[in-house]
Amino acid sequence: MGVDPDVRLSSKPRNYKVYGKVNDCAAKCAAETNFTCKGFVWKGPNSGCVLHGKLDLPVVMQNGSQWFLVDLDCKASQPCWWPVKSANIDPTSIKVAKKMVNVNNHNQCQALCLMGVLQPKCRAYALTDDPFYKDGYNCYLYPALNQNLISSAVSGKFVLYHNQCF
Repeated sequence: MGVDPDVRLSSKPRNYKVYGKVNDCAAKCAAETNFTCKGFVWKGPNSGCVLHGKLDLPVVMQNGSQWFLVDLDCKASQPCWWPVKSANIDPTSIKVAKKMVNVNNHNQCQALCLMGVLQPKCRAYALTDDPFYKDGYNCYLYPALNQNLISSAVSGKFVLYHNQCF
């Protein structure tokens, strides 16, 4: 429970399939003919269903997600959480290359980091819900940060999250 449904779990291109509302995701998996279905992510009957081939990429967790992974071969890696590494920081004080964006919510900031388009190899992000930042940058994307960089951050109104799998 708590899986991010938007994350690819197989390194092989086109080794997944997304369905809208389905009653039985396991049946869709068993009937798949374009690749060998090794697992699926869904929320239960009458919800979306994401089929995956070989599960060889990290399973990324998302706070508040109702999606769960069914790993048919029990071969998926340990789940990756994004724990809080530091609360009340100023994201501009972390002296590494970073990208700044404005997002609507926590999940959008995390998704931008996972996609790695704005910040290649994004492994951490800082986010605030302070209304002062509503029209500016409220999400900062970073590469992997070591403890010295995290400790060097000065006080501010952002929370720093770091992917534990990297």
